[in-house]
Amino acid sequence: LVTGGVAGGQSGYFVQPTVLRDISAEMDIFQSEVFGPVLGIMPFDTEQQAWDLANGTDYGLVAGIFSNDINRCLRGSRALRAGQVFVNEWYAGGIETPFGGTGLSGFGREKGQEALYSYVQTKNIAIRIS
Repeated sequence: LVTGGVAGGQSGYFVQPTVLRDISAEMDIFQSEVFGPVLGIMPFDTEQQAWDLANGTDYGLVAGIFSNDINRCLRGSRALRAGQVFVNEWYAGGIETPFGGTGLSGFGREKGQEALYSYVQTKNIAIRIS
């Protein structure tokens, strides 16, 4: 634990911003989809190892890549199984840019025209008229 980890708020399961280091891919904090101000730091040796670690969970809502090498960012964006990939920033994109999760992060889509498909039900009616 680098910082944080203290419960916050009056009720619920809230924690103060938390940074964890020396985590491993087998730990729950790495394998779970955590919604909160929690950052787990795990070193890697190669670019491919980083992509494999990130794709080594059942979840894939959002990924982020920070690098001065735009080609590395593009390779990572293609390699990562995530519904949304941010490069060198966080929470980019307007209401017209759709996104959705992969794996256990869900199949729904938000924002953009793709979000409207959640509100329609396709129906096919076939009638023999002869």
